[in-house]
Amino acid sequence: MMTGRAYDRKIARFILGNMTIVPLVPFLVLLVVGAILFSGAMEKSIMARISQTARDHGMMVDSFLNERRADLALLASISSFEALSSPENLETAFGNLQASSGAFMDLGVFDEAGVHVAYTGPYRLEGIDYQEEFWFRKTMATGSWISDVFTGFRKTPHVVVAVRAQGAGRPWVLRATIDTDVFQAVTGEVRIGQTGEAFLLNDEGVYQSIRPSRGKLMEKDPDSDAYVMGDGWAGARVIACRDGVKRVFASVRLTEKPWRLVVVQDTREAFENRMRIYLVIFAVMVAGSGALLGVGYGLTTRIVSRIRRSDDAAVHLEEQLYRAARLAELGEMAAGFAHEINNPLQVMQSELAYMAETVRDVEEGTEEVGMIRESLDQMRLQIGRCSDITRSVLNFGRKSTTRDQAVVMGDFLADVAKMVRSRAEVSGVQFLTEVPENGSRVWGDPSRLQQVFLNLINNALDAVEARHGSCGGKVSVAVREEVDTVCVDVSDNGSGMDEETRSKIFSPFFTTKPPGSGTGLGLSVCFGIIEGMGGRIHVSSTVGEGSVFTISLPRHLEQ
Repeated sequence: MMTGRAYDRKIARFILGNMTIVPLVPFLVLLVVGAILFSGAMEKSIMARISQTARDHGMMVDSFLNERRADLALLASISSFEALSSPENLETAFGNLQASSGAFMDLGVFDEAGVHVAYTGPYRLEGIDYQEEFWFRKTMATGSWISDVFTGFRKTPHVVVAVRAQGAGRPWVLRATIDTDVFQAVTGEVRIGQTGEAFLLNDEGVYQSIRPSRGKLMEKDPDSDAYVMGDGWAGARVIACRDGVKRVFASVRLTEKPWRLVVVQDTREAFENRMRIYLVIFAVMVAGSGALLGVGYGLTTRIVSRIRRSDDAAVHLEEQLYRAARLAELGEMAAGFAHEINNPLQVMQSELAYMAETVRDVEEGTEEVGMIRESLDQMRLQIGRCSDITRSVLNFGRKSTTRDQAVVMGDFLADVAKMVRSRAEVSGVQFLTEVPENGSRVWGDPSRLQQVFLNLINNALDAVEARHGSCGGKVSVAVREEVDTVCVDVSDNGSGMDEETRSKIFSPFFTTKPPGSGTGLGLSVCFGIIEGMGGRIHVSSTVGEGSVFTISLPRHLEQ
């Protein structure tokens, strides 16, 4: 086994390696590959930001179109064809519609033949036949329609929303034109830096909204094929556009209309901060490596010396703790031992008086010497009892080293019971044992096991004395053998414990005894001993009925 300076040097190398060399290796690796890793992380972050912008803005455009369709559907449901065919009523309805949304620039009513029977707005469109117009036929067929941008009869790009209604046994159509300025504000208000922008394309790649940097309404985008990324939400990617500029883009398909909202930004602007961050990371790594080496070397020496002192102190403190707990148990059993020794002394005193009378009778010739021999044998027996009691006290209180061995629980607990039975008798407590003569074995230190069970039994005696005094108390020790464990139950009919007390009883220095009557170390030491043997200790208790402490230890199989 390595000890002394060699052990300290090994510990020092281990600590220095873990504190400096081991962290330094990732630092050096990061120095080489950090730029690549950060580039990927930054690109992913930028892609996620642009993709999120496309999703959010697409939802906003969808919501805008859905609300405009709902506005017209509501108006058609609460009004009739005849009522809205009146210019005055239609003007009033349009005013109410504008007051609620402000997104329309005109409103018109069409009969089932596609004739524009009533109109309010900046153009003169009454009487025009729209029967062959695509938007009219789709509205009549599907019940509602949002058009692409088209010029129509008014010769200017616009988007219409139309809904079909039913009245007086015949269908009719209510149509409104979305205000171009409002629509462009909704679709084109996204700006990311200097080059980021958003725009709408239909399935043919034709602009449905104004793209600020280039292109006009109803023109085809030269890169439209590259923007198609599936019908669901999609992530972002980098493409080389026809104008020679690389751009990051994300696109999403709308649900209210077969359009695609596209968000783009020049890669030069999107990734312009990467080099600046690379230099910062490099400087931090170099400074951190130097500081790590310096601090690690200085701390290693101090840590090694403190570990050495802590190890020595921990061993010494543990022995002192067990020693203090054993002495405390010994003090609690002192009254019982005194009573146990006093009985043989009283017998010997009586035998001495009897022997004096017998000697006097022998001298007078009236008694035989055999009576003296019987008294001597009785004194020898009582002296042996005193010797056994004294030896058990000394063995329990003596400082000893830990020595694990196979312990026969039946015989072991029978010996422990002898040590506490006298105290129980003095206190008027009924002490019962259900201990097999041999039984199963466990592996552990007998002296520490003895300390555990003496502590539990003494605590039980204290509990029943506090509740019953010298009459009515009962303490029992029972052994149960299970498949892989040996269980010992120490039960009493004392005052019991509430939930709060049970949760604290194994904490160091916690005691329910009055000041001066307990150290609060007994149960915490017992818990540590049993846990160290691979067992467990459990307590169940009811206030006013008593407590049961159960020790479970692994069964030791003979080799």
